[in-house]
Amino acid sequence: MRTWFFSAKQVIWCLLTCLAVGIYLGTGSELPLPVLREATLPAISGLTIVIDPGHGGDDPGAVSVKGDLEKDITLAIAEELEYLLRKAAVFAVVVRRGDYDLADSSETNLLKRKRQDLDRRVALAKEAQADLFISIHANFFPSPIWYGAQTFYYPGRPEDERLAKAIQAELVRHLGPNKRQALPGDFRVLREAGMPAVLIEVGFLSNPKEAALLSERGYQKRVAAAIFDGILRYYSAANSL
Repeated sequence: MRTWFFSAKQVIWCLLTCLAVGIYLGTGSELPLPVLREATLPAISGLTIVIDPGHGGDDPGAVSVKGDLEKDITLAIAEELEYLLRKAAVFAVVVRRGDYDLADSSETNLLKRKRQDLDRRVALAKEAQADLFISIHANFFPSPIWYGAQTFYYPGRPEDERLAKAIQAELVRHLGPNKRQALPGDFRVLREAGMPAVLIEVGFLSNPKEAALLSERGYQKRVAAAIFDGILRYYSAANSL
């Protein structure tokens, strides 16, 4: 009787494992994260990934009702993502490490300053011969009802699209229900990048609930983990081709 019970558990475990693998192979979904990470971490080891925390300096980006600044939130998430990537033996480059932009201090024309800032962010990625360029931003809309993280890629670039979809899937899985999908977007940093690049809007600062979450360190770590796992998903899929 004891032997039969043990065998039954083995059978059930085998069936569940086969079912999980069958779903993975049949739908393109990833295996559970411990398995995914174990299988994929060697593939990203040694890569160079540039992380671009949006805005900085005189350009705060979006501002929540309570005064939370996009430039602070994006930098905090970038630092958390850098930590995860470095643990995976990835050479992570963060384009800014404080409250400043990359334009010349003498440039006073706001439009020229912004263009110079954006161009230099991309130039850093090219100089580093980056494998990926990850730009982090926070969204804003006049109505407070909108919420949810969303990833953008430059249209007509299949690798950028695959990366965006992989990250979007993990943002939804890590952060909760979200019907938003990865979409094409004509952003300067994506257009000028010479490597797979995405721009991630991590949530809406115009939504009070989401703004409150984005200002919390614990939630910032969850966002960073989602982006990290999206990168793993991207390389896991690439290695299975």
